[in-house]
Amino acid sequence: MIPEMATDHAGEQTLLVTRPTRLIALRYWSALVLALILAAVLGLRIPSRFSSTFPNPTIVGVELSTILAGFFLFVALLAFFAAELKRKTTRYIITDNKIIREDGILNKNTQMIPYTQLERVDLHQTFGQRILKIGTIVVDTGDDTLKIDMVRHPAKVQELLSNRLGRRAWTGQTPPGQPPANR
Repeated sequence: MIPEMATDHAGEQTLLVTRPTRLIALRYWSALVLALILAAVLGLRIPSRFSSTFPNPTIVGVELSTILAGFFLFVALLAFFAAELKRKTTRYIITDNKIIREDGILNKNTQMIPYTQLERVDLHQTFGQRILKIGTIVVDTGDDTLKIDMVRHPAKVQELLSNRLGRRAWTGQTPPGQPPANR
């Protein structure tokens, strides 16, 4: 978890502020690695080393393989910025009353779920995610779901939210499975 400084939300206590891990943008990182490999292959002129008949025309005095290597380096740079932008523009805030997910820079999306609406808190992890100690928490209200994607130590986050699952507004009745409140 990456704790960050956060202000209290209208008298609420902030329990956790975190961002997803870099694996949330895995497709961008994959594109970055592929573009870097292609740039290296073309920049080092590897195809022409294996075949002397491999065409490598020059355009305005620059070999085509050098131009393509530069293009793929540019694509790798774009993929890097897209991946970091995806991660940096997503934030999860857990307070003592609700869960908040904020996304976006220009178009800001905020999704809030108060604990009074929680029905389930599920943890989804693949084998690789279990090894890396990351996962996705799915918060279910019955009508809506909120995904807390690719968060570090997801079992701890799930426990933090599950402990608040039974917190309901006082209606005079004790929630099922809970001992009566001492007044």
